[in-house]
Amino acid sequence: MYKILHLETSMLYKTLIREISAELSAIYLNASNAEEAMELLKKEKISLILTAMELETGSSGEFIKDLNESEFKNIPVVVFTGNDSLEDRKKMYDLGIVDYILKTSDRDQVKSNLATFRRDDPVALKMGDLSYAVLDDNKMDRKIIGRIFSIHRIENVDFYDSENALFESGKNYDVYIIDIVLKDTSGDKVIMKLKEQMPESVVIAVSGIDNIKTISRVLSIGADDYITKPFNYDLFIARLKTNIRAFLLLQELRRKKDQLEMMAVTDALTSLYNRRHIYDRLRQEGEKSERYSSRFSVIMLDIDFFKRVNDTYGHQFGDQVLKKVADAIHSSVRNVDISGRYGGEEFLVILPEVQLKGAVILAERIREKVEKIETDAPGLKITVSGGVAEYIGGDIEELVKKADQLLYKAKESGRNCLRF
Repeated sequence: MYKILHLETSMLYKTLIREISAELSAIYLNASNAEEAMELLKKEKISLILTAMELETGSSGEFIKDLNESEFKNIPVVVFTGNDSLEDRKKMYDLGIVDYILKTSDRDQVKSNLATFRRDDPVALKMGDLSYAVLDDNKMDRKIIGRIFSIHRIENVDFYDSENALFESGKNYDVYIIDIVLKDTSGDKVIMKLKEQMPESVVIAVSGIDNIKTISRVLSIGADDYITKPFNYDLFIARLKTNIRAFLLLQELRRKKDQLEMMAVTDALTSLYNRRHIYDRLRQEGEKSERYSSRFSVIMLDIDFFKRVNDTYGHQFGDQVLKKVADAIHSSVRNVDISGRYGGEEFLVILPEVQLKGAVILAERIREKVEKIETDAPGLKITVSGGVAEYIGGDIEELVKKADQLLYKAKESGRNCLRF
């Protein structure tokens, strides 16, 4: 549950923030001084601290300093005050507050500002799921980066002090933090190597060198960003988040592209390949067979009396039968085999590097598995008939025609059998 701790003595503003908290589905807790606030922090899991500039026992600045040195330093702090002094604003931001809201702001504006902290940042949530590598031969800098990661609950991090240690690890990472100035090599060399091997990973260069030509050079060889030392914690994580946001977006685009490509070649009902794709693969296997003088076989299968099943039990039931038969085929073939819905209740299986004898054995295995399919219709037995043919050269269409003719011979022979 989202909890807001409000350090305030004014009853007017206590009431205002309590009402806004309720509207944001947050639990409101109040403290009038730093001691009360620290006690509440020990007892409750606080999500946001909202404090007035002046507290019952002094300035909120001392409270924030103490907070920064405590176990609660990661909780965001917002100052809510009537003091619009530029000097005070700077002082508070230097202490690490995340926002400065004036009490003269209208109610909706205050609510809107607090609502931004109530929303879960999807990028921040996913940052902890990624893997990170830090290459820096300066022990103190590694500690500082580790500290920044720790504050933001990024734990899947490996630290390296040399190029050899990084590449000899054999590990691939989503995000790389690479120091430009290294003892045994140059950081730009490492970055070029990483981008060549893992072009999709995020690579961020870090350095104490603040020179435009150096920065331009590093970015031109493939680094996604360049962060200068000494590190500003907030800026470091903000730049990291920006690059990870782009990384995650690119991953999502690739995933959707893969989905669209799969949809283009897949039969929606059975999840087997569709007729167009299976014909493309047939032609490829034919060309490979001609080029390397190899053999392959095909199995044409048809569900027996399927029209009667549809007419008796309905098309929804018929669709379930098609799915069950498709599952029986898919679970019987190898990963290299190509199985698809040829049309209606017909299926075609392509078996690369398999001659007729082996294809007949597999077809029989499929037939037996289909025969064992159970449905919700008492007494209904699902069976298939099939034709098996081997490609020995010539026109691919002739191979399909031969398998189809053998299938019809199986139908004429009483069904639930194979011909080859």
